[in-house]
Amino acid sequence: MSPDMHGSLLHLGWPLLCVRLAEGLRSPMALARLEAELEGANGGLLSAAEYAGSVAGRSADADAVSLRLREQDGLAAMLAVQATDGGSPGLGEALAQTSDLLEVAPRATRGLMLEVSELYAVLQQLRAAAVCVDLHAAAREERGYASEPGVAAIGLRVAALRVHRELMATLGRSLGPEGPDGAPAVVDGASPTLARARGRVRELRVQIAKVAQRLMKQPGIAEALQDSFYTEREGRLVLPVRADAFSRRGAVAGIIHDSSASGQTLYVEPAALMEENNALREAQLAAAAEERKVLEQLSRLVHAAAGSLRDNQEQLIAIDAVQARLRLAERYAGVAPRVGEDVPEDRRGVFWLPQARHPLMLLAGVEVVANELLLTVGAALVISGPNAGGKTVALKTLGICCLMAQAGLRLPTKGAACVPLVRRIVTDVGDDQSIAANLSTFSAHMRHVCEALDSAASDGAGTLVLLDEVAVGTEPEQGAALAESILLDLTQHGATVVTTTHYERLKLLAVAHPGRFVNASVGFDLAAMRPTFRLLLGVPGPSSALTVARRLGLPERVLVHAASLLDDERLQVDALLQQVVSERDALITARADVEKERRSLADRGREVARREAALLEQSKSRKQKAYEQAAGELRALHGELTEQRKALRKAQKGGELPAVAATAEQLTARVSEARAQLAEQREPVAPVPGRPPRQLQPGDRVRLATLGSEGEVVSVKGEKVVVQLGTVRTTVALADLRATKEPARVKVKSQAAAPMKQWDSSEAAKHFGAEALAVVPGIDNSVDVRGERAEDALRMMELMLDEAMRRDREVVVIIHGHGSGALKKAVREQLAALAFVRKSRPGLPVEGGEGVTVAWLGL
Repeated sequence: MSPDMHGSLLHLGWPLLCVRLAEGLRSPMALARLEAELEGANGGLLSAAEYAGSVAGRSADADAVSLRLREQDGLAAMLAVQATDGGSPGLGEALAQTSDLLEVAPRATRGLMLEVSELYAVLQQLRAAAVCVDLHAAAREERGYASEPGVAAIGLRVAALRVHRELMATLGRSLGPEGPDGAPAVVDGASPTLARARGRVRELRVQIAKVAQRLMKQPGIAEALQDSFYTEREGRLVLPVRADAFSRRGAVAGIIHDSSASGQTLYVEPAALMEENNALREAQLAAAAEERKVLEQLSRLVHAAAGSLRDNQEQLIAIDAVQARLRLAERYAGVAPRVGEDVPEDRRGVFWLPQARHPLMLLAGVEVVANELLLTVGAALVISGPNAGGKTVALKTLGICCLMAQAGLRLPTKGAACVPLVRRIVTDVGDDQSIAANLSTFSAHMRHVCEALDSAASDGAGTLVLLDEVAVGTEPEQGAALAESILLDLTQHGATVVTTTHYERLKLLAVAHPGRFVNASVGFDLAAMRPTFRLLLGVPGPSSALTVARRLGLPERVLVHAASLLDDERLQVDALLQQVVSERDALITARADVEKERRSLADRGREVARREAALLEQSKSRKQKAYEQAAGELRALHGELTEQRKALRKAQKGGELPAVAATAEQLTARVSEARAQLAEQREPVAPVPGRPPRQLQPGDRVRLATLGSEGEVVSVKGEKVVVQLGTVRTTVALADLRATKEPARVKVKSQAAAPMKQWDSSEAAKHFGAEALAVVPGIDNSVDVRGERAEDALRMMELMLDEAMRRDREVVVIIHGHGSGALKKAVREQLAALAFVRKSRPGLPVEGGEGVTVAWLGL
């Protein structure tokens, strides 16, 4: 990376953003990789080939950037699955526990025995890989994310992971954080022999401890001890004996293993403990030998999978980097930009950042005014306006957003930004003067300008130039002329330029070269005497030097004298620009207020509609309940009326006719009143659009508006029409019918066809007897068993017949439909077998024909 490129990254705050990115990294290897990149090992604008191993590097390849952005979408889906599976291990936690295996892998490849810590690091890596694979599988299969491009993108990295689940299970049974201070160690479950050997060591420790406790209580030994405890030296149990007591005749005898720093205490192994210590040492050596066998066996298993350890590590670093990018974007509500083929046709070749804010300011908790940045590739954006008004912030925002887009980071914009990728970013921001380098302010600026001119000449369209106060630090008139020449040369070679300036002649370039140069300004609130930090595209801004100086407290006498030195024309232009900017700023504020009020009204309208719908639903519910209650009362009255009719027939024989008749009349009046109340409670039918057909003839297709069903006209009798609706034939009013789009069928009369016979009472009597009168089905005298199984249908029919017998109803109608005929046959056979069914017949054509059966009840 060149020093100039390094300076551009520093100017735009890229290293600081990388530090923020590092806060989201979990694996130590990814952190080390990022530190190396920041030091310049992998910095600069990386190529597509270098992209794969980079954590924060940038790429000018649109496919590589798009892949990074899609990977974040896929990882977000995986983390959404993780959030719902509370018991599953977390991806971040698994990555944080991984270790660098770049030195372990070659040792395993050569078949060398690995240390416990190295084997445990292999286990942690395999566990992290398993978490990634399992989360991705759950996102694809269980959560239905398989069709999302992001899940497929991150799946390329997940598919490259090798979990080796059998090896992971074996390592998991054999190793654990059970060593001193949580260090990795071989656990007893690694092998039965190891478990027995360690069990023997524990037993011997208990035995030798008991022997030591007995020795410390013996006369002569207890007095010679420095303290009443025992300890270990060189793996053997010893007693702390006073030096003077050990030297006397008859005192404690044994082997001295150590002494205290003062020499007053000797750590002595008494002769009584030597045998137990020897046995303990033998058991410890046996356990150590068995542990070594376990490590050798585990190392051989890892040797078979050593080739994938390095690849796994690279993929886990990349996945950790994806997660860090995602976590960083969540902190400033970032949105994925559109690059390459994802850019809409009308935004191709345009830098468009909708309502962009500087990410470092957001991450620092600073309140930032969002601005729209719009610039065509190869054009120059000239930002003018007062000092401390936000010009440099706008310039840096565009620059760092370009760097972020090339690194595959989501941008702090309101919507999806469109960012053309560039190969070079050259900046001149701040003051790089250096006494050591013999650079003045102007010289430092010109060094960056020279680099920008060279880059534009060699790769114009691939260069983005950001110049803060171009050509300052010298005589203003010459500086302005030099600045204009610089901008013309840069844009002539196709470079994209953003510059801030106070030079008036640069503001006029948009007039002389429309489209090639675009003016912009930062606002200044004259009433409040403070900048608004809002960027206004298309309008140059006044420098307002006197106004800003007055705000900063410069004495009025100095300001008045300075104003007198300016010519009237210059003051008028400055005042006019201030007025234009202020009015446009006020217009934008008013537009924002109107938009806010519009959204508020829309929200209120939706809330009112929601409340109206809720109230209407409640009203319908109350009406429905009232209707059901009235219908229940009507049924009860029908039952009572039936009972009175039975009593009336009995009274005709007993001579009590007047009283019973009066009661029946009262009940009839109550039924009529209940029916009227029921009609009031019924929900009114909504009017149906359209008009009834003018002419109808048999065979026409019509739609019954009240039911929304279509049928075929059977006959027309004035304002009444008989319609066949499937297996049911009904008579409806002409006003309730609507013509369908299907044209009426043309019936061709056949010479051999016999004329259709009209049903009348005499014809019905011939087929069904003298009592073959049409029966009107109702809720009290019919049961609909269509679509039911035969057993269920017969059960429903018997319940209806029992209810009819209890209420003394004479005629009932069973609606079974046509179908295959099995249900009709079962119904009629069951009716014939019931003793209280006097007779039955198929339905008349107006009742439904063979689709119904009418039965008369009685004993």
